Amino acid sequence: MNYIDTNVIISFLNSKDVNHARALKTFENSGEMVTSQIAVLELKSVLSRATSLGEDEIEAFVDYLHEINVDVPEVEMDRIFSNAIEIAVRVRMKTVDLLHLSASMILEAEEFVTFDREFAEKEIEIANLGLRIKSG
Repeated sequence: MNYIDTNVIISFLNSKDVNHARALKTFENSGEMVTSQIAVLELKSVLSRATSLGEDEIEAFVDYLHEINVDVPEVEMDRIFSNAIEIAVRVRMKTVDLLHLSASMILEAEEFVTFDREFAEKEIEIANLGLRIKSG
């Protein structure tokens, strides 16, 4: 199973994004895909700040995740935070990145799909958590 980072979702949704073609290829070749409510929050935040879309239109983008076969399973945030606290010193990344890693671990993803170079820079540390980084 592949955990899909927010930046890959945004690149997929935006045909003018520099990584759009990579995102299309990622979605074609990724098999089972999940993300977390953290990505949903980031997606809503980005769309509300960077576009003039209304609430219903933004919600439609979130609903579209299911249509492109990205599941958003419920995970207790306390569990995500607790796990993120445990891995913070070992991985040394930004808070939101740690939360994504934590969620992907709890969801038992095998690969973390992202266009964020900071994840590639921490590939060894992340591999020690049982995840492979795949840069789309």
